[in-house]
Amino acid sequence: MEGRALYEYLKGSAELHIFDERQVSVEGINATLHQDLSIPSDFDVVYKSPGIPTHKLLLESPHTHISTLMDIVLEKVGERAIGVTGTKGKSTVASLIYHILHEAGKNVELFGNIGVADMNILKTDSSSRIYVIELSSYQCEHITHSPHIAVLTNLYEEHLSHHGSFEAYRDAKMNITKFQKQDDVFIQGDELPVAQPFETKLLGAHNQKNCAIALAAAEIFGVSEVEARKHIATFNPLPYRLEKVGEYGGITFYDDSLATIPQATLASIAALPRVDTIILGGEDRGISFDAFAEALAKTAIATFIIFPDTGGKMLSELKDRRTVPVSSMEEAVKAAYAHTPVGGTVLLSNASPSFNLFKDYKDKSAQYRKWIQSFGSTAKL
Repeated sequence: MEGRALYEYLKGSAELHIFDERQVSVEGINATLHQDLSIPSDFDVVYKSPGIPTHKLLLESPHTHISTLMDIVLEKVGERAIGVTGTKGKSTVASLIYHILHEAGKNVELFGNIGVADMNILKTDSSSRIYVIELSSYQCEHITHSPHIAVLTNLYEEHLSHHGSFEAYRDAKMNITKFQKQDDVFIQGDELPVAQPFETKLLGAHNQKNCAIALAAAEIFGVSEVEARKHIATFNPLPYRLEKVGEYGGITFYDDSLATIPQATLASIAALPRVDTIILGGEDRGISFDAFAEALAKTAIATFIIFPDTGGKMLSELKDRRTVPVSSMEEAVKAAYAHTPVGGTVLLSNASPSFNLFKDYKDKSAQYRKWIQSFGSTAKL
């Protein structure tokens, strides 16, 4: 998506070349295709797509500069931008900030990982427009400009296979503040207090923190706390984030498909008044589950339905609990119906990504909902 947006923005202004290891379609594109990632020495700049690890780029010259679409955006509008990054919560926080500012009558655009990705929006830019930009660690890695307000929601182990280490991942995230000027602002979410609870449709203490972050950012752009709180109360939660699917066969199901690290799953467990059954596990990316296993053992969850490859590692501290190994979502949901009491709650919150079993989190969620509805008509199986 970023590659296409960048092409549309740059076409006609320079000779363009596309480097990709995969077979890609260049129909309708006026550019030269290279079926590798070897960048010749006569290239002054290469714009890296977020999903390509930097170590895969083979630069023949140390003078070739690595840049990104996001750095172009920040160079042009960074002084009017709120950049939001973090391991978890960044989409919710960015969307919430946008919602507050929009409802307050501000000229605001939501850009980046969520919202608009079309670079042509800069061609209609105006001095009054505020940009709320969600940035992943991949997008932060090579920026040389910072937003006026930089937000870090939190920082946990994630994307280690891409960055190589937690330290490299952390440094990529912290690039968002690296080029800030004296009058710019850094909001560190973990350090923000929640002095007065927010009225919100968002569940859990972690979302109270997200609301506090959004309030702090909105106030800098002239929105009063009273008005911001009013708009926070009308914000609808984003999909795949502790989303209530519904009640089927007397059992309530929640979809937390984007909880791909232990901290996110623990926050969701704490947010719900009751969890009888949880569906855990997925792709193993080398993250330790020792502390997570100890935390799970302290919960009142009765049934643990686990996917390979990490599900078993998460239950090392459990005793006298029901554990059900499965290898498909059909099996997982069927087991959830079989072992969850009427009036109980089922939570899909894997604490791992699921690329070993599903295309992505959307595919995982779609299968979860499909089988909930399919088995729901027969209730207990």
